[in-house]
Amino acid sequence: MNIKLVQKIKTDGNSCRKSARVLNNLKELNLLEKIDEIIAADEREQSNSQGFTLAREHQVSSAPFFIVENDEGVSRVYTAYYRFMKDIFKISVSEEDEISEMMAQNPDLDYI
Repeated sequence: MNIKLVQKIKTDGNSCRKSARVLNNLKELNLLEKIDEIIAADEREQSNSQGFTLAREHQVSSAPFFIVENDEGVSRVYTAYYRFMKDIFKISVSEEDEISEMMAQNPDLDYI
């Protein structure tokens, strides 16, 4: 299995808040070494950024996201960190984090 993490780099050169949080969480869980490649979607050079190229190729509009290729060469894209953690590492994130991520990805949703 090969795992790529595409993180967003803002125009100021820093990781976006979500990308930084995901990287920090992976580090805290000692899973960062299981990520084979970390690729930047760099706002400062969008036309030459490998991360933006992968986002266009996989029709992804938000970062961070993961591309997981299995041993047969079949790729799956994960745009939701909680789903990636559950499917790949069999780890559940807190319900609060899961809801927060869903709300951030779907700003048109609202709590009832």
